[in-house]
Amino acid sequence: MRTIHLANEKKRDAQIGFEQNRRKEPFRSVTAAGQTPVSCRLLKSTLQTAPEMLLRKIGNLEDALTRDDPEIDMEQVGRKLEDLQKIYIDETGAPAHSVTRTEHLYAIDGTEKGCRPAAASQANIAMETQPVRWTGKTFPKDQALRRFVFIRSYQLRHVNGLTFDFLFEMAKKLSDSDSMMLLGGGEKGNEPLVLSNNGTPYRAFLEGRVRENQYVLIMHLTNLELKEVSDE
Repeated sequence: MRTIHLANEKKRDAQIGFEQNRRKEPFRSVTAAGQTPVSCRLLKSTLQTAPEMLLRKIGNLEDALTRDDPEIDMEQVGRKLEDLQKIYIDETGAPAHSVTRTEHLYAIDGTEKGCRPAAASQANIAMETQPVRWTGKTFPKDQALRRFVFIRSYQLRHVNGLTFDFLFEMAKKLSDSDSMMLLGGGEKGNEPLVLSNNGTPYRAFLEGRVRENQYVLIMHLTNLELKEVSDE
């Protein structure tokens, strides 16, 4: 279980556990013979049979496809893949030894506004960093669900009796107000959360639910806000 350095509205902080709580489905898939299928990765194509490579080698790809199957490597396609590692390649298909990451900016209507070098980001949720704070900015639940696209959710978990009270108080406050609290990272508590080095910055919202002496505290992450497109 991963940990996050979290502070409450009283600026008291603690190290809290968090994890994705995947619900097990009540059903399972089987084959026609009643066996349980096993997921695996299979090789779909090779670099040498990629369309852009074939165009460079063959030129008239339509005629080549009519006569033969140059886009299929009969010896390689369908092989089971294991222990994969990601590498970057250049336009010729050779491994790239120097890579410059870029960030593309888009307008509300989907058109690209510009491009800039991607900045390196450092994780800001660890115990060695400033604690993730309550910003004091709340959104009613129904408004937050219509305004933001939450792409990932984590359940915050206590690690001892003291952190149980710490999180229970947060959950009760949010549950009673039926709202979600915006969290902030960094020295001033106004930065998005970065869960891992060079990871995607996310805005985080905290949702709390309470039933008698039980609580659920969920951290929802988003990097997409829905906005109305003007007709003008």
